Amino acid sequence: MYGRKITLSLLPALEIEDPKTYNSESWMNYLNERIPLLHGIAINNIKKAQEAQKKFYDKRSKIKYDYKVGDLIARKNLEKLSFHKERWSGPWEIIEKNNAEGTSIKIRQQDDTTGYLSTANIKHMRIWYPEINDASTSLRGEDGVMSG
Repeated sequence: MYGRKITLSLLPALEIEDPKTYNSESWMNYLNERIPLLHGIAINNIKKAQEAQKKFYDKRSKIKYDYKVGDLIARKNLEKLSFHKERWSGPWEIIEKNNAEGTSIKIRQQDDTTGYLSTANIKHMRIWYPEINDASTSLRGEDGVMSG
């Protein structure tokens, strides 16, 4: 070939002196020996990479709090379009978990009599603390700006 000799990181012993000296049968035998070895090494590398990716994902996606049915939560206001809207709304009551992981939860407003149910992700929820949440809303004036 042209240029310098190539070396493969998977099998450094694979150096072809002159590719035109091989006949097709010996080359086929060589490949039948080496391809399964290369495949096994590649599979092991893929498994290592998947384990590292799973470890990184699991580290960042831990559930901060295990919510139970009947707990009161504050829900993040995702429709926040302007400065004057509250960041959190609530209290919301947890009705049931939608999936086995507990990341999707059915909730309803605590004082709601219509029976309207909503779905929320646990990333957008926090525990409802009445004294903290009521204090933050009572410090805001009618225009929504903090006073004091």
